Amino acid sequence: MTRRTTREIRVVIAAGEAMRDVFRDGVGLAGLEVAAECGDSSELLAAVASEQPDVVVVDRELRGGSLVALAAITAERRAPKVLMIGGRGARAEIHAARLAGASDCLPVDVDAEALATAVAALARNEKEAS
Repeated sequence: MTRRTTREIRVVIAAGEAMRDVFRDGVGLAGLEVAAECGDSSELLAAVASEQPDVVVVDRELRGGSLVALAAITAERRAPKVLMIGGRGARAEIHAARLAGASDCLPVDVDAEALATAVAALARNEKEAS
């Protein structure tokens, strides 16, 4: 299997319109490609199936149910790394996201720079695993 470079890491983002802008900026700052943008959980599941991303960034308040979509995505054998964004970082929120399969969690007030750092870290981990 060939190793992917950071530029080849593909990211799917799933959120409402306002959060999608922050997610897109963060992914761009990390120097990564946005493979698809989704506005609800069914679009997210379809995009993950067709795009086979390395990293997925999901808004906890995603229309259609983010935790259910997250569990479906991460149940796959070769699941992407998933970054869940939302809430205030409470222990219960993080625990729920982790149980659903999130690789990492950030609070809703995350800025593009912190998001870029988290996405890049997940992408590096994916690259090392390839």
